[in-house]
Amino acid sequence: MSTEHEERPTVEEGEPTMSTSPASSVHETETMNSVSYGGAADPAQPQERGPRLRTVVWGLVLILLGAVVIAIGMGVQLDPTVVFIGILAIAGATLLIGALVSAARGR
Repeated sequence: MSTEHEERPTVEEGEPTMSTSPASSVHETETMNSVSYGGAADPAQPQERGPRLRTVVWGLVLILLGAVVIAIGMGVQLDPTVVFIGILAIAGATLLIGALVSAARGR
């Protein structure tokens, strides 16, 4: 006969536990310890930022393309070259103005 002692696993403080009794179907959970991060990279407090400029420009381009499709569907005669140049000019101007405003803010 062996006299070796079999060690049972123990639960550290803060780890979740559950009952292993077959008669019990209720799981008991202890409170887990929370971890707090400090400093500039604190994930608990994200920086409040507005939409990115490129997202706004792409949204504007899609709105303009949708307006062109609706206009063509209503029978308006449009020159595709002029429409394409106009949409690119508006998108470029929006990006340029946004970059200038961002630089003026000091981002």
